[in-house]
Parts: sequence; structure tokens; C-alpha cells
Amino acid sequence: MKTIILMFILFGSLFTQAQVKISGKVAAKNGEPIPGVNIYIENTYDGASSDSAGYFSFSTTESGKFVIIASFIGYKTWKQEIDPDKDTELQIVLQESLTALDAVTITAGSFAAADETRASVMKPLDIYTTASANGDVMAAMRTMPGTQAATDDGRLLVRGGDAYETRTYIDGLVASKPYYSKTPDVATRGRFAPSLFNGVMFNSGGYSAEYGQALSSVLILNSNDLATDDATGVSLMTIGGELSKTKRWVNSSLTLSGGYTNLGLYDKLFKSSIDWKKPVESVNGAAVFRHKTKSNGMFKGYVTADWGNLSYNIPNGQPGEFMQIANNGGTVYSNFSYRDCFTEKSCFKIGISSTFEDNIIGLGEDDVDTRELNTEIRVTVVHDVSEATKITWGMNDTYNKYNQEYSEKEGSIFKTDYNDNLIGGFIESEIKFSKNFAIRPGIRSEYSSAINKWNIAPRFALALKTSDSGQLSGAFGLYHQTPQSDYLKLNTNLEFEKATHYIVSYQSGDVSTRLFRAEAYYKTYSGLITYQNGEYNLPANLQNNGTGYAGGIDIFWRDQESIPGFDYWVTYSYINTKRKYQDYPEKATPYFISDHNFSVVGKYWLSKISTQVGFSFTVASGRPFNDPNTVSFMDKKTKPYSDLSLNLSHVFYIGNQYSVLYFSINNVLGNDNVLTYRPTGISDAEGSYTMIPVKRDLKRMAFIGLFLSF
Repeated sequence: MKTIILMFILFGSLFTQAQVKISGKVAAKNGEPIPGVNIYIENTYDGASSDSAGYFSFSTTESGKFVIIASFIGYKTWKQEIDPDKDTELQIVLQESLTALDAVTITAGSFAAADETRASVMKPLDIYTTASANGDVMAAMRTMPGTQAATDDGRLLVRGGDAYETRTYIDGLVASKPYYSKTPDVATRGRFAPSLFNGVMFNSGGYSAEYGQALSSVLILNSNDLATDDATGVSLMTIGGELSKTKRWVNSSLTLSGGYTNLGLYDKLFKSSIDWKKPVESVNGAAVFRHKTKSNGMFKGYVTADWGNLSYNIPNGQPGEFMQIANNGGTVYSNFSYRDCFTEKSCFKIGISSTFEDNIIGLGEDDVDTRELNTEIRVTVVHDVSEATKITWGMNDTYNKYNQEYSEKEGSIFKTDYNDNLIGGFIESEIKFSKNFAIRPGIRSEYSSAINKWNIAPRFALALKTSDSGQLSGAFGLYHQTPQSDYLKLNTNLEFEKATHYIVSYQSGDVSTRLFRAEAYYKTYSGLITYQNGEYNLPANLQNNGTGYAGGIDIFWRDQESIPGFDYWVTYSYINTKRKYQDYPEKATPYFISDHNFSVVGKYWLSKISTQVGFSFTVASGRPFNDPNTVSFMDKKTKPYSDLSLNLSHVFYIGNQYSVLYFSINNVLGNDNVLTYRPTGISDAEGSYTMIPVKRDLKRMAFIGLFLSF
């Protein structure tokens, strides 16, 4: 018996000794780590992917000589034969092909790198530490050039475009409701937490043929892969709290989180410009699952749900009388994707996303209940034909189901609905004739069943390297968008709205050190929806008769090198735009446009006390508004807008996990900014309307948060 036990012990010992650990780091020639590289033993399933710092590690039972392979699109495949008899550490340096960091990259309109190996202009940490953002992706992006301050709206307004003209994608799949529900005079905010993403790609125009249904811009959010470690997070804030739990296995990770928000305390402590009856209250929850397959493919699953309500009073035009605005609703968003490679040079990505929103807006004693389902299936394939040529193609099928019920006090109900199936396809190539010159031609086509129309949209971009760190870029593109639900619910006999983009830009430097960028653009609109106000104040005589233009220049400068520990960026945008759309009687500059927008964001790290201090300063010229008491349309302007916000982040450790104590205050100087003026719905006896100033909810807002990790 002892002999048998001894044999088992010896066998187990031999088996253990046969386990060999292969680890190391992958970097580019300049020393920069490369995340997402596939490192594996040839003809086996043993391998791993490099993390965000370029490190990797895996074990194998293979013996004798074998070949280690490291591959990543855009780099030459690395191979090395080894014969390890013990744990082995490798230092892998990948040689870049014509897509190398010092080669030309097409950047016109895009404030991000050409692929995931290059840094985006804005990382999640940038969003969390931007003083004016308060942890909101969309608010942080409003410090980028080409955007409007528009703190009474909260959504992205890009280069003269209305809010609906910007589309948000997560892992290449559409997020049709990226904001919480919008109500009059109250700003909304983004629905998704910055910590979910490893980078934000903001394209303010001339974007790729891969994406459609956005007249002005796209915001592309790329989510994290596997979580690095087990972790528990607890957030205690002056507006509520959050709890999260992350579990990491060898090839999988799962994160569960939930949160509660209530602004009732702020309503009691600070004087609000809003007459709140029920301050904002909401709950949310999310689940994030990641799994890496044996072929080094990656499956991602993300589901989030939220519910909230609010109500407040607005003047109705009669002395001492008010109308109550209420909002009560919930949203569920899911996103599932899988990416892998057929070969070293051909990879694919397939996914499905879905958004369901049920939202009730209360208008006095009447209710508008809107239920909308949006589902998209998308397939994208990338071929590295050669070192100089890459071809990307794909298809998407997007289904939208819309139902709305308008319930009046008397009990009558007015119902509208429509369904739309949008089918889209594209093909695009990137051709690098040399390290100094590249082009990106592409074409996209879509069909909408709701309006029974096709469109074809050519796109073209090019880049010319002018020096070691400088380049010129240009882009042209035709963009289409199906009319919004507010119009299709009433009339589907419409056409696509259209915009044509022309962009020229110059860029010098690198985002990780110092980057300067200047971009000029011109955009024309046609086929915009026009209407007259009909019965029940609903749009009537809907047509595609609207036109418009937008032209301007955007300046961006970011410096992370000149002063140790200090990171700052400066943006300036000038725009000249007019359009005739909606119920505009003539071409005019829209109410959300400031001709001049200037912002500075700065952050300084105090290493001795592990604290970062930051500021954001924004100035915008006055915005036009229409006074119905005058003959001219949109002939008045507000006074200039300005805001100085400060924040402080103190980092400390609990075990090996870092935690943060955060404090911020918006509009430190207490400027009484009037964002626009809104006329009351009812005129007085003389036929005049009272103009009500629209201001931020809180003139000055302070926020304190304790974010603990265990």
C-alpha cells in the first residue's frame, strides 16, 4: 500500500515538474507596451494575450523544443524556437510594418488613433478627473473641439449638428439611448460609466464607412477585456451610492454592480433654479462578463438596466400658475460581441445589441408614454491583404419598433407607432503607398423599410506626412440619417436626411507627449425635415425641404511633457452655421449654437501626498434665441457663458487596491449664466409672451465621493 501511495506521489511530482511557465512582456521598437497581442505555442491551445502594460503569462505541459509565436494586426509576426527546462521569461519586440507608429495615419475628423495600439485622446481616467465632467463621458467630450458647451442640454452637439445627429457605438454596436431621458430646461447626462471602457474615440466628422445614421459625428466606446483581479468596490457619494463585485478566473471574469441616486439632499441644501416637486431619483444595475477562448478569441457580454423619476413645475404664462413636468421610466441595454481571427491576417467581429425604453413624460394632467425597442446585429471582417493594404467590410441589420400613447385628462388616447428595418453594408480599404502617404476609400449603402428608400454614401480620406511628427489629412463623405421617430410616427412618406462633409487638418506631435491640431471643415445639409405646428401642437405637413450649412475651424493642443506631473489641453472652436429645418420660417443659426467656444482643462499630480488637483475653464459666446414679441426670427442673443470648475482626487491604498477620495465644485465663481430664454406657452391680454430665463439647475454644485476598492 505504501508503495502505491509513493508511486502516486512520485507521479504527481513528475507531472508538476512538467509544468513550464512562459511569461514576459511585448513592446514595440520604441519600448511602448502593446496590449492585446496573441502569444501562443505553435500548433497548441496554450497561450495568452498581453495586458494593458504588455505583460503576459501562461503555463504549458509541452516538452522539448517548440515555437513561440506573437502576432498582432499591423505588426510582423514574431517567432522564436525555445527548449525550456524551467520557467522562461521572454522580452518580445514586435517590428511594425507600414502601419507603424511613425507612419502616416488618417486622422481627419477623428480625435483618436487609427487602431487600438495607439492611444486615444481621452482615457477613462481623463474623464473621471476632468473637473467639469463629474464622471460623465458626454460632459468630458464637450471639452473637445467642435462641440458646444450647452449645459442646459447635456448631449453632444457637434459642428452645428443637433443632438440626434451624433451616434454612439459600444464595441462597434449601436447604443440607441446613450443618455437618460431629456425633459425641458433640465440637462441630461450619459448613461454609461467611463470605467467600462479602455478608450473613447470621438469623430467630429468625415468618419469611416463602417458607421452610418449620423449626420454629424460618431462616438465610439471600446470596452475593457478581461478584468485583471478580483475586486470589491464601494462608492459613497453625496448623491447616492454604488456597489460592485468583480471575480476573475483564468480565462473569464464577471462584474456585477448596482447604484442608487437621489438629488433630494441638494434640493434642500442649495437654491435651485428649478421648482422641484420630486428631485431626480434613480436605481441602476449592470452585469459584465468576459471570456477568452482557446483560440484567443474574446466574448463580451454587457447588460445594464436603470429606472428613474422626477417632477418639477414650470410657469404656464398665467400669474401664479404652473404646469408640472414629470418623467418616469426605465431602460434596458444589452451588448454581446465575439471577436476572433480566421488566420493571422483575417479577423472578424460579430455582435448584437438591444435597447428597450419605456418612458412616461407628464405634461400637467396629460401623459405621453413612449415605448421603443432597437436591436442591431452586426458583422465586421478585417483582412490584412499586405503590409500596405487593409480591407474592412461588413453588414448590419437594425430593427426599430416604436409605440406612443398620448393620454389626455378627459380620458381620450391618441396612439402612434411605426416599425423600421434598416439594412446596411459597407466596404472600405486603407492603402499605404509609403510611410508618408495613405488613402482610405470606402462606400456604404443602406435601406430603410419605414420610408422604403435606399441610399449610397461614398467616403474618402487621405493623409500626407510632412515631417517626423507632422502630417496633413483630408476627408470627404456623404452621410444619411433616417428621419427621427417624432416624424416617422406621423408620416413615413419621407426621404433620408443628408449631409456632406469636407475636412482638412494639420497635426503635429504625439498625444502621449505634446500634440497640436488644427482642422477646418465645411458641411452642407439637404433633405432636413420641415413642418408647421398642427393640431395638438404636433408637426404637420412634414417634408424634406430643409437645408443648411456649417463651417469653421477647431484648434486642439495637449501637453503632458513640458511640466512634470502637469497635463493640460486647450481647445478653441469657431463656427458659422445656419439652417432651415423643423418649424423655422427662415434660415437661421440654431438656438444651441455659440459661435466661439474655448476651454482649458488642467491636472497636476502631487506625488508626495498622492493627490491630483484639476480645473476646467470654459467660455462660450452668446447663443441666439427667438423672442415672439419681435418681428425678426432668432435676432436676440444671450450674454457670454463662462464656468470655472475645480476638483481634487486623493489616492490611498487598502491592501493592494487603490481607493480615491474625490471632491469637485462646478462654477466656483458663481456666475449667473443665462443659457437661453423660453417664452411662456400662453400670451397675456396684449398678446405678449413672458420670456423666462433658462439657467443651470444649480448655480454652484459641490460633489464629494469616497470610492473604495478591496
